[in-house]
Amino acid sequence: MRMERKWTPAQKSAIDTRDCNVLVSAAAGSGKTAVLVERIISMITDPDKNIDIDRLVVVTFTKAAAAQMKDKIRKALDSMLDENPRDVNLLRQITLLNNAQITTIDSFCLWIIRNHFPEVNLDPGFRIMDEGEKKLIENDVLEDVLEEFYAEADEEFFNLVDAFGMGRDDSGLVSIIDKIYRFSRSNPWIDEWFDECMLVYDDETYDNPAIKELYDSIKNALLDYRDKYNRLVDICSEPAGPAAYTGALQSDLLGINEMINSQDFGELGRRIRIFSFEALSRKKDAGADPDIKEYVKGQRKLFKDYIGRLNDKIFLKDDEGIFADMQGAGIQIRTLLKVAKVYAKRVSEVKREKGIIDFNDMEHLALSILVKKEDGKLVYTETADKLANRFEEILIDEYQDSNQLQEVILNAVSKTRLSGENNNIYMVGDVKQSIYKFRLACPELFIEKYDTYGETGDNVRIELQKNFRSRENVLECANDVFSHIMNKNFSGIGYDESVRLNAGFPYPEYSDSNYGDEANKSTDVILISSENEEEATTRELEADRLAKLIEGIVASGVNVYDSDENIYRPAEYRDIVILTRSVTGWADTFADALMDRGIPAYTDSSTGYFSVREIQVILSMLTIVDNPVQEISLAAAMMSYFGGFTAAELGMVRKLGREHADKNTHNNLYEHLKAVAVLGGADKIQETDVKQLSGKCALFLAKLTEYRDKSSVESLYDLCWEMIYDSGYYDYVGTMPAGTQRQANLNVLLERAAGYGKSSYSGLFNFLRYIERLKKFDEDFAEGAASLDNENLVRIMSIHKSKGLEFPIVILAGAHKSINFMDATAPVLVDQNLGIAVDYVDLERRTKTPTIIKGAMARRIVRESIAEEERLLYVAMTRAREKLIITGVVKDADKTLDKYRGRAEQLAADGMLSFADSENIKNYLDMIMPVCLMDSDKLKGSFKVMVDAGEDSWADVDESEEMAGEANAVRIGGLADEIMEAVSYPLLEELPEYVPDDNAAGRMKLTVSQLKSMQADDDSEENAYMDESVKSALKKEECDETNSIIPKFISGDEVQLAANERGSAYHRVMECLDYSVSVNLDGVKADINRMLETGKINELQVKSVNPWDIYTFVQSETGRRVANAVNCGSVRREQPFVFEYEGQLIQGIIDLCFEEDGELVIVDYKTDRVMKGKAGEKELVKRYAIQLDYYAKALEQLTGKTVKEKIVYSFTLGKEIMC
Repeated sequence: MRMERKWTPAQKSAIDTRDCNVLVSAAAGSGKTAVLVERIISMITDPDKNIDIDRLVVVTFTKAAAAQMKDKIRKALDSMLDENPRDVNLLRQITLLNNAQITTIDSFCLWIIRNHFPEVNLDPGFRIMDEGEKKLIENDVLEDVLEEFYAEADEEFFNLVDAFGMGRDDSGLVSIIDKIYRFSRSNPWIDEWFDECMLVYDDETYDNPAIKELYDSIKNALLDYRDKYNRLVDICSEPAGPAAYTGALQSDLLGINEMINSQDFGELGRRIRIFSFEALSRKKDAGADPDIKEYVKGQRKLFKDYIGRLNDKIFLKDDEGIFADMQGAGIQIRTLLKVAKVYAKRVSEVKREKGIIDFNDMEHLALSILVKKEDGKLVYTETADKLANRFEEILIDEYQDSNQLQEVILNAVSKTRLSGENNNIYMVGDVKQSIYKFRLACPELFIEKYDTYGETGDNVRIELQKNFRSRENVLECANDVFSHIMNKNFSGIGYDESVRLNAGFPYPEYSDSNYGDEANKSTDVILISSENEEEATTRELEADRLAKLIEGIVASGVNVYDSDENIYRPAEYRDIVILTRSVTGWADTFADALMDRGIPAYTDSSTGYFSVREIQVILSMLTIVDNPVQEISLAAAMMSYFGGFTAAELGMVRKLGREHADKNTHNNLYEHLKAVAVLGGADKIQETDVKQLSGKCALFLAKLTEYRDKSSVESLYDLCWEMIYDSGYYDYVGTMPAGTQRQANLNVLLERAAGYGKSSYSGLFNFLRYIERLKKFDEDFAEGAASLDNENLVRIMSIHKSKGLEFPIVILAGAHKSINFMDATAPVLVDQNLGIAVDYVDLERRTKTPTIIKGAMARRIVRESIAEEERLLYVAMTRAREKLIITGVVKDADKTLDKYRGRAEQLAADGMLSFADSENIKNYLDMIMPVCLMDSDKLKGSFKVMVDAGEDSWADVDESEEMAGEANAVRIGGLADEIMEAVSYPLLEELPEYVPDDNAAGRMKLTVSQLKSMQADDDSEENAYMDESVKSALKKEECDETNSIIPKFISGDEVQLAANERGSAYHRVMECLDYSVSVNLDGVKADINRMLETGKINELQVKSVNPWDIYTFVQSETGRRVANAVNCGSVRREQPFVFEYEGQLIQGIIDLCFEEDGELVIVDYKTDRVMKGKAGEKELVKRYAIQLDYYAKALEQLTGKTVKEKIVYSFTLGKEIMC
């Protein structure tokens, strides 16, 4: 039975509004798919309309979305049929559903072509080629075209090569032509677009559209700076303001007003070039607040920098120079377009000859069937009229991602163009989620309709604001951010009350849930300081912190709501997703950090296929089958499953090969392999290991020869099948971690090999070219599909990939990552409206100057890039159902916070990020932090900003400042006494107590870590938590100063969680370890369980410690020495001390020390993540040598005995290092 759903008034309007064009602006989580499905159901089941489902065109963004929509419609119809089994219309609609045009735009165009191919003279047996074959054809054609131009010896072409080639070759020119060709194909009328690109350079006036746009954007920024300066003048007039600065600021204001009043671009440029800044007065102003002075100077510097950029990038030359460069660049552009047009025409001809088309061809061929352009006007064909009369409505999902070409096609098959009385285009989307500019999406189409459609009439706009996904605070935090940063003047999109997200899902109350207090309802923004991190990259640092964070989330039992079961349950790994702007370079680092801590993780990537191990092995094998002298591939194959050679054996093959290979052959690995393969039968070779290696080489060489022989007679598919299946490799990878996924990847390679066999190319050599072309243009295969829906693991995916999905807990990582503006700095810029822009290269003077057209286009691209990043941030923030966490790495947290506090004040005063400030956005933190740090009374959401205070704790920004004075008093006064009172050590009898002298009371007590930080930069765990017993003794006082690594939303019990961190847990286990029990791995596990049962450690600490690490220590040389010392009763664990050194009182705690032969040995445990091998060992010595020197001085002063060894034991490296 079909359940009746309760629709909101807006949803009901979106379902029922008819006989007009409709634009549904559907905010994130507003149920747009459900509305779209219900509209279709209501149309085809309305007895008064009598509309069949095959009379509708429903265009979706992906095939998966189309399939899901068909499935939902089928289920709805089946449910209705169960209630009315004799309903003939329902049976008819179910029958027609399979052939209904519910599909992607490509598939709809393909349907048009298959039914009307004679109208475009297309072979009815045409085939759709894949990206690999497409790249090969385009590459081969472009090489031929360039060869023809070289043969013509045209001077302008040679000048073009000199200007844009890459030194000794023309690869730079090849990339430019390819870029122009790809961009041109998103336009409905390619030749017309090429011609319009040239017109921009023919218009040498300030009415040039590119120059007018640049003029307007500079004026907008100047208006903002004028407002800022007026506020600065007001600040200077306040009692604590720097009044002496007023004169210089007013002088600047006069110049800004003159710029704004410029009548044209030329006058604006002249005024900017002659503008100079008056020096700020150095007159002493006793009443001026230093912070306010710095703020005023900082704001003025922003304007100085802006003017500097204009002079450096835009107004390099006077009017004559600007237009002279345009003329010179115009000649180069004309030649460039000439080559590009020939190339585009030739590619089209080759594809026609071969009877193949690509996905973009589908759209252009469909357009040719539907529309012609005559004398600048659109003329619709008879076929277009028939289709327009056939379809009752055109429904477009994800309309914000449409482009101009698709717009023309879908308009051609609509009744809207036939008469104004039958408007029938229904568009659904959210321009705030338009994130596919790289696919040449055109959000301006949506924006234009949004701005012109009304509540009634022929063109209606409907807003869906209710969000049925997220908790109220998640939505309000998103509203706070985007209502302040989405400036319509800058990005074309505003964020007012009409588009604010409103909570629509009623989360049930649950008093026992960790969401019970206000702190846990916040959106957490965590700044991770990298100031003391030298070895770890920012990605590694952030990955390490996220791993601990996620470990704590799951271990602490945070509750999430399960809507399927209608219950609250503890969060699992599957409830958490890490979102990044790009997965390349990030996802693997995060996944490694998670798995290092035993957290299952999966990287959801549509690229990276060629870099996975199992595919690299097969490609290496195929490469050496084609050409065995490819040394890198041969070495990789030999050390893979197919060869089984170790690195040492490979080195021996090299060595023996050089000695025994024929001197007349090439000195390469393949010749060495052949030489060693025959050594086993030589009488003079007696060594057994050499004979064994020779046999191994002979077996591998025989298999390689067999594959090479077969490659000349078998198909590529059969060859790959033998390598993958017959060799046992498929079963082998199935036994590896993520084996099912790896096997799926191999199957994808087989599918591609089968598809390649049907292409216009053949042979292994061309297949490898095919792969190389895909790699070069980043046209990776998607990894094989292996269902992970039921797997309990953390997913790591790009924001793009997450669109349309939702997760209980979302962590947006890498918020510090700089926006990629490379498109604005490329040698050639391309834009839909402004055309093509280049630097003018003067070959005589050997100079290169950005043209004014390029300056205008670069600013537009930067503006569009920032606007799209704002939309990406919107998508990321609205994926969270219950909890949103945002993390980023900063160099200096204090400076960063000061910077953003200033911006927060500015934002509060402006109410909206200005045009000028929007241009200065560099990353997501620039968008988020000024909002987070505004006064809470200006926000409706709750943000909590925290700073990573070291390896094991976060400091709450809201609390840290007010607690600082009290906390410091605790640290400085009486610390050692409190330690001695709080911690009982039965093994301290032999150590004399430090007796302070008469002057000691007035001196500050310093920890060893504090002293060490005065002498050396330190990025170690000691900066994070002093000594663990010190923390334990002071946990009552310090819990008010710093929070656990796990933010407050995980648990209100911060004291318990303070002992949960990994370093602390390892130290506690080592303190309590029973060496008589922990003689093997099972003994270690039993001992840890004993600690848990006796209350010495808690469950969170148990989960933080890997028993294997403890067992490795016990079995080490140091571990055995410690065990002997334990038996002799000469071990001190967690030994506190206070001693005087050079007039200072030094305090600390030694992890472990023991006496051996009348001398002392110090052992210090470290959990730092360092590089493997010697580099990691050196880094640990660098970090801790000073610390252990102080420990030694303390022991020697207090005991009178010599410290003979200082040992750092690294649990990461699993070994001891002498300091």
